[in-house]
Amino acid sequence: SGSRDATLRLWDIETGQCLHVLMGHVAAVRCVQYDGHKVVSGAYDYTVKVWDPETESCTHTLQGHTNRVYSLQFDGTHIVSGSLDTSIRVWDAESGNCLHTLMGHQSLTSGMELRDNILVSGNADSTVKIWDIKTGQCLQTLQGPSKHQSAVTCLQFSSKFVVTSSDDGTVKLWDLKTGEFV
Repeated sequence: SGSRDATLRLWDIETGQCLHVLMGHVAAVRCVQYDGHKVVSGAYDYTVKVWDPETESCTHTLQGHTNRVYSLQFDGTHIVSGSLDTSIRVWDAESGNCLHTLMGHQSLTSGMELRDNILVSGNADSTVKIWDIKTGQCLQTLQGPSKHQSAVTCLQFSSKFVVTSSDDGTVKLWDLKTGEFV
């Protein structure tokens, strides 16, 4: 779990006991991902950190965002971070190098899902974009008369569909390949 006190805590799910405290951020930790081996955190200090939970050490500090980090995805190979600076960055998890900076949203990225090199990002600007993280290309923007009228708050996708929800109180279903509202 990430905290406003800038720490991360790893918990034993069965006992509820705190196993590790990770310290290194200098502002509130907004998002955390864990793949069973590494912990990745994004914070209001504009950074993303990669941690070895056993040694409680930070192995990489990923710098490049110019505002708070609000969302993360981590698949073991790639780290994807979304920021209030409106960018989404794709990082190599092993080296810490930034592979792509994805531009196209007008506000903070409020939700993301990453699978098989496809990233779906939802934004406070009410748009949803589908990206190929290998090339950095935007494949689709889910828009038109059926688009959300307020911030996209949650999303999920399968091989065929994207489901999105919004502050406007709606849940919408989209075709992943064509970007059309279903």
